[in-house]
Amino acid sequence: GRRLNWEALGQLTYLSEVKSSIAEIFSPIYLLFYVDMLILLVWQLLNRKIYVDYFSTKSLKSAKYLKFDPFFKKKAVTTVTALALTVCSLSVVFYPDKGNKMAMTREVGILTTQGYELLTFWQKKHDKLAPTDKLTQATINRLKQIEPSSWPKYFGAASGKNIILIQLESIENFLINFTVDGEQITPNLNSLVQESLYFPYFYSQIGQGNTSDAEFITNTSLYPLADGAIAKELKNIKYPSLPRLLKEQGYVSLTFHANDVTFWNRDNLYPCLGFDKYYDKAFYQDEDPIGRWGSSDQVLFAKAFPILKELHAKRQKFYASLITLSSHHPYNLPESKHRIEIPDEIKGTLLGNYFLAVNYTDYTLGQFIQALKAHGLWDNTVLVVFGDHFGLRNTTDTFYKNTLSKLLGRDHDQLDSLNVPLLIRIPGLKAQTINNVGGQVDLLPTIANLLGLSLDKQLVFGQDIFNHSDNLLGFRFYYPEGTLITANHFHEAGSRYGFNIFNHKPYEDKEFFLQQENRVKSLLALSDSYLNYLAENQPLP
Repeated sequence: GRRLNWEALGQLTYLSEVKSSIAEIFSPIYLLFYVDMLILLVWQLLNRKIYVDYFSTKSLKSAKYLKFDPFFKKKAVTTVTALALTVCSLSVVFYPDKGNKMAMTREVGILTTQGYELLTFWQKKHDKLAPTDKLTQATINRLKQIEPSSWPKYFGAASGKNIILIQLESIENFLINFTVDGEQITPNLNSLVQESLYFPYFYSQIGQGNTSDAEFITNTSLYPLADGAIAKELKNIKYPSLPRLLKEQGYVSLTFHANDVTFWNRDNLYPCLGFDKYYDKAFYQDEDPIGRWGSSDQVLFAKAFPILKELHAKRQKFYASLITLSSHHPYNLPESKHRIEIPDEIKGTLLGNYFLAVNYTDYTLGQFIQALKAHGLWDNTVLVVFGDHFGLRNTTDTFYKNTLSKLLGRDHDQLDSLNVPLLIRIPGLKAQTINNVGGQVDLLPTIANLLGLSLDKQLVFGQDIFNHSDNLLGFRFYYPEGTLITANHFHEAGSRYGFNIFNHKPYEDKEFFLQQENRVKSLLALSDSYLNYLAENQPLP
């Protein structure tokens, strides 16, 4: 998991929204981290009592030293804090890879690392990345070692079609064609694979903003921040984006999400991305709510469909983004919405609840697809369905881990957590499984290729995954900076190993992976510079 750092503390205002998820993942064993602090507190209180008892037997003249001057106290605390942070920062001056905070924590300790990180956190608030002459598409392509295709496959294959993009909450790719006791968890996604171009090696690239970062990445082909949710940290920027690209072609862009639009500052993010209108909790009115998040996915699709149907009837081309919610952690789906039987051994567990929630979301997706087919939208629409981020993470629960391993036939690992489904259904194109590696940063250029649109006027850090078998994907926040996926391997920065993405087997080549780390770090730094450039030069009107 990710360390609790100073940037993460900036998200405390969102705790009330995710308290059920926190309660689910909290373990009493975590309290052991605070035992030393408790001992120090007791020791301090006992010593204070001894000092007071001692001085109380002395003269009143001596007792005056017990009274701390407020100014002196504040100055002393500031001085001690500054000294402590200085010592912490000096202890890591010679550490070779300061970008890899997890490895640094292992080597010099968590307190030292956090002290150093606090200093850099303060410094980052005042530092700005300067735009350079390297902010060009040619530079990005050289770093990724790709060449633009002269005659790209599928170019313009969906020209003029409506675009519906469905972002599935917490759904991992292993669930496709996965069964538990003979029950398909995602029967409708399984059927859609038979009608679509399916990418089994597609990966989530979110940062601290999770679902909102997935929305940002897919609509801009830019990387999220290393720390902090992009919707919260960067505001009022006119991003080059898919909605703006489509507006030039006469499209209207809408986004549907049943949660409150102010969560993760989406009320600011959507105008930044160029959406013409958003529909949130105020529109859905918490009809048929699930947990604290908002209306069920059934309602999400049911209330969005008439709007899309009306646009279609008016011959108005549209781009609609729908973000599901019912499969959100901790997966507390009402029993009335359970649609499959799961083994008794996992009923009531996080794993069992996850399967039930995903199955329900899959069911609502199936209903939506049937509506598109029944009302004439299916043959004029490109349907893009993908997962936003992981649904299952590492845990200390042995039963959970062993049961999942038994069901999968192998351990559920880091690759599984990153690997999310991507299905693109295009009218008139034959279904196919494409093993090219891709990430969320690749969606915008891939859709642009399908629509026959030029990207000459904007920078993209992704690529059209129909036409490139090689790739270089970077990952942030949940992994050390420099963590990457190539066309063949996953590598966590700071390790000498990688893992084959096709069979999950380890592969050792320290020099090769160090070279790839340097490439992806340069790519991420370039994305950060471009974001800074946009912040300074392209404000919202």
